[in-house]
Amino acid sequence: MGPIQVFLLEFEDFQATGGIVTELEALSDAGTVRVLDARFLLKEGEDELVAVRVSDLSDHEREDLRAAAGALIGFGAGAAIGGDDEAALAGAILGADAALGAGEVGMTAEDIVTIGDALDVGDALLLLVIENVWATGLRNALRSAGLVYAEQDYLTPEGLIALGAMLGLEA
Repeated sequence: MGPIQVFLLEFEDFQATGGIVTELEALSDAGTVRVLDARFLLKEGEDELVAVRVSDLSDHEREDLRAAAGALIGFGAGAAIGGDDEAALAGAILGADAALGAGEVGMTAEDIVTIGDALDVGDALLLLVIENVWATGLRNALRSAGLVYAEQDYLTPEGLIALGAMLGLEA
């Protein structure tokens, strides 16, 4: 499994061009990313909410991912509480079992309605969870080199403009 990235994207006066879907399909088809979960909400009218969910995962793959995430969380909790490998392993087993026992996780129908109520008519929201398949080898090489901690962010043209504005105000 490659690194997982979560995006929360809000659109004012959303204009459906098909470009987002086309690009995600192209990236997925090329094996660059895998769409683990995509939730799109569009408020078309005061009482009209369009909600679409898309994923490249089968139900079985989604269940495996949920178990793996639960196991990792349990592993960390077990290690912190017990302080040894045995406690970490026990935590991993409990975490995986708990994640599988929880059933489907994520946004409920009520959550979607609540989020939709907060949107203005014409606005949209996209929650996108992708696996960066392309980065798996790089991540493994970094770990092999002894990587302990990493943080990442995006540098966008809008961010550079905002930085320039802040520097201009200080000058």
